[in-house]
Amino acid sequence: MQWTRYLLLTLMILQALTEAKRRKANRTRQDKRNQLERARAEETGTSEIQLPQDGGTEAPRHSGEHRHRLHHCPSCYQLRKKLRLAQIKDRVLTATGLLTPPNMTGVVISKNPNIQGIIDEMNASAPHPAYMQEPPYNNDEPEIKTELMFSPVEPAPAGLNIPPNMDVLYFKLNHEQLGNRVKRAILHVWLKPMHSELDRTVPISVYKVSRPDLPGGYIKINEVTTVSESFDAREGNWVKIEVYKLLQEWLNKPDENLGLVVTAYDSEGRQVAVTDPSEMPSNAPMLEIHTEEGRRSRTRRNIGSYVCTNNNMESRCCRYPLVVNFVELGWDFIVAPKVYEANFCNGECPFLYAHKYAHTSLIQKLNSTNAKHGPCCGARKLSPMKMLYYDHDHKIKFDTIQDMVVDRCGCS
Repeated sequence: MQWTRYLLLTLMILQALTEAKRRKANRTRQDKRNQLERARAEETGTSEIQLPQDGGTEAPRHSGEHRHRLHHCPSCYQLRKKLRLAQIKDRVLTATGLLTPPNMTGVVISKNPNIQGIIDEMNASAPHPAYMQEPPYNNDEPEIKTELMFSPVEPAPAGLNIPPNMDVLYFKLNHEQLGNRVKRAILHVWLKPMHSELDRTVPISVYKVSRPDLPGGYIKINEVTTVSESFDAREGNWVKIEVYKLLQEWLNKPDENLGLVVTAYDSEGRQVAVTDPSEMPSNAPMLEIHTEEGRRSRTRRNIGSYVCTNNNMESRCCRYPLVVNFVELGWDFIVAPKVYEANFCNGECPFLYAHKYAHTSLIQKLNSTNAKHGPCCGARKLSPMKMLYYDHDHKIKFDTIQDMVVDRCGCS
């Protein structure tokens, strides 16, 4: 009889272990299901999915009462608004490759007319009107992605023996980032005002810096180009000098990038080119670099046919205005735009919304007994936005950031 008791005890233990494994497997499946639901909620901008509160294994379902109260739920509206703002911040940092906001301590924005022109143009651009009907795809995305950056002058490489009264302009290059994508390079130099009528035309020379022939000697300079600009000598002037070939040499042979020297002498033999950034920080020399990169063509996006532009709180899925102010966020590394209209999606997607979402409704009818949730409200059309910003090396970049503006919301 004793062996019978042992056998029964063993069976009870095995049964308990089997039940424990089953419960653990159910909890694991439920955790994964909850993670997927939360990920979908974050992606679509909805928070209508309720997770079980008792630790059980029942799948998350929409609450009918919650749906009924959605348009009377200011906290839901504010939650999605905050979520959209968090998505924008993450999008900017990820798309630019910054990951974290750059430290802008001591940085002075250049007065270069090219940079100021971009800022003025972006500030003058009107935001997307709420009533604008957008096509169901980003037709303004070119096959070739272009990028513009302005690289500031940095301290010359250590170990160079530079003669007195000579400034070396060194520009740090990211060879992996630039590669063979560079299509144009322009050196911007500021010429100080001159007081002689003889100085209407001043020759500006650019020299490539090389290592000395003998150890300990002064650096060598070899002329790259000389240009002559005619202007009003009584006013300061920006001069643009094409240096594409020189930049290509540096990219092909990075060890030869020791900087360059710029000279511009007036009729009295004075150096009028600003080559010391500390002399006039806002007019310091800059290297403008244009790059191009092939982009895979984008496919047509599936969107809902309903576009809501009513600013009043409604129960159904709508697009609402959201003005993002980068100054208030403390993001001073963004030069322009400082403020833009991003928009966000909010509202419910009624279950079996047949007359607007026939395909979704049909699927729901076929699976009505096992349906776990209905369609979710989220962005169905997003458009890109141009942005002028500083990176961690304090280079100014002008780039297009995708999916920054919500143009249309819908259910899916």
